[in-house]
Amino acid sequence: MRGIDLMVGGLKLPGEKTGRNPSLEKSVKKNQSRSRVSVIIAARNNERYLAETIESALQQSIPCEVIYSDDNSIDDSLELARQYQSQGLTVLESPRHQGVCETRNRGAAASSGDYLVFLDGDDIMPANYIEEHLKAMRNDTPFVYGPAQAFGDFSIFWDAPEWEGSDIWRNNFVNTSAMWRRKVFEVAGRWREGIKTMWDWDLALRGSRLGVPRRSNATLKYRQHAASWSANNREKTHDQQEAFMPEVRKLNARVAVGSIISGRIPKLFPAWMSAVAQATRLLDNSSKPELVLLDNSNDPDFRITIEKEVSRYWSTFQTIKIIPLEERVSHNHQSEEERRDAVSRFMAHACNQLRTHMGGEIHWIIEDDIMVPIQAGADLMQALVSGWTPPNAVSGCYHNRHIPKLYVGGWWNDDASHEITDLPADPFQVDYAGTGCLMYWDSRTPRYWSSHHAGIPAHDWNWSMELTGSGGQLLMLPQVCCQHAIDDISFV
Repeated sequence: MRGIDLMVGGLKLPGEKTGRNPSLEKSVKKNQSRSRVSVIIAARNNERYLAETIESALQQSIPCEVIYSDDNSIDDSLELARQYQSQGLTVLESPRHQGVCETRNRGAAASSGDYLVFLDGDDIMPANYIEEHLKAMRNDTPFVYGPAQAFGDFSIFWDAPEWEGSDIWRNNFVNTSAMWRRKVFEVAGRWREGIKTMWDWDLALRGSRLGVPRRSNATLKYRQHAASWSANNREKTHDQQEAFMPEVRKLNARVAVGSIISGRIPKLFPAWMSAVAQATRLLDNSSKPELVLLDNSNDPDFRITIEKEVSRYWSTFQTIKIIPLEERVSHNHQSEEERRDAVSRFMAHACNQLRTHMGGEIHWIIEDDIMVPIQAGADLMQALVSGWTPPNAVSGCYHNRHIPKLYVGGWWNDDASHEITDLPADPFQVDYAGTGCLMYWDSRTPRYWSSHHAGIPAHDWNWSMELTGSGGQLLMLPQVCCQHAIDDISFV
C-alpha cells in the first residue's frame, strides 16, 4: 500500500520582504561598478567612530560596494559619511528612526552584490576580512562566519567553532558581520524586524537551514565603549540574554509531531487525534508543525478512519503524512519473553523509520494510547528551549498500564532500574523515560534507536541511557500528566 502525503500549506519563512525596492534602487546613485560583495554599514549617531568603520570597508583587499544606511542620526554622521561619496560610498538617509534591522534591510535592498556583509558603525574590518570570507565560501554555503576581537574599553577574543560538531541552537557564535549569500539572505527572511535583540542569532538560525555554513579565520574588530549597544543595553547582560534565548529558540524552531498508530484501540483514535491537535495549536512558535503517522494497523477500514480524522485538522498542521510501516510485529511467540523481545525490536525499527520522515528541529513523539493534556505541547516546548544550556529532551508523565502504581521512567543505578512511584512538584532529571509523550532536539539526541539496554528489551531505555550516559539532560515534567489508555474507555 502506498503512503499518503497530505500537504497542508507551503513553506513560509519569517519575514516575506524578499524582493528589492525598485524605487529605492533608482534613487540611489551608484558610485562604482558592480562588485561581488556589498558591505552595508547601518548606524545611528556613530559620528565619533564612523570614519574608521567606513575606511575599513573602502580599503578592503578586494574592492566592495559600500553603502552607508543611516538611521536618522541627530549628530553629524551624515555629513561625515558624505565626505566619502567621492571614494565610492553610497549614502542612504532615513526621514525617521527605524531601528537597526530595518536600516540593514534598507541597505541590502539598495545593494547589488552577490554577497552581503553587514557592519555596525563603530566596528572595523581588517583589510583582508572580505578576502578571507570569500575564500571560505563554497557553492552550497549559505553564510561564512568568524571570530571577533573586542577592543576599546575592554579586550576579549570571542572564538567561533567549526560548524561541524557545533550547536547553533544551544548558543550563538555567528556575529553580525558574517558574509551572506544574497539569495539565502532573502529566502531566509532578511533581518527580522520587531524583536528586541539577538538579531544575528535569529538570522543565523533561519539561514543555517539552507546549507552548511563555514568558518573563516577573518576576525572582526568589535569596539566596546560606553555608548555601544552591547555595553549600554541592559538586555544584553548575561541574565537578560538567558531570558531572551528561549524566545529566540521558540520563535525559530520547527516542530514535527509523530506517532506509530497500531490500531489496537481503534475507537480511541478520534479522541486521541483531537487531543493532539488541541495541544499542538497551543505551541507558541512562528510556523505550524508537521504531523507524521506510521500506520501499523494493517486494516483498510481503520486506514479510512485515520484519513477521515486527520483531514479535520488540515489547518492545524503544515503537512500531514500517513505512511505504512515497513515491518510488522509477528504474533507467533512461544513465550512472554519472546513477545517482549519482538515488540522491542519492532518499536526500535518503527522509531527509526518515524525519525527519517520527521523534519524540523524539535520532534514530539506521542504514542497512540496516550491522551495528552491541552497544555502538554506548550509546557514541554517551554522547558525544552529554556536556559543558557537547554535540556536535550523532556517527557510528560504517565502510569505504566501493566503496573499502575508506577510511572514510566526513572533512574538506573547498581545495574538495575528504579521506576518512579511519586511525582515531585517541579521538573526533575531522570535517566530514562518512555516514548509515550517525549519531546527532544533532533540534533542533540541519539540518531538511532536500538531495541535492548543491558539485555533488557526496552528501546526507550536504550535511547534515553545513551543520551544521559553521554552527559545529555532528560527532564520529566510533572505538570504534563497524561492518561494511559487500557482500552477506549479505561485509563490509568
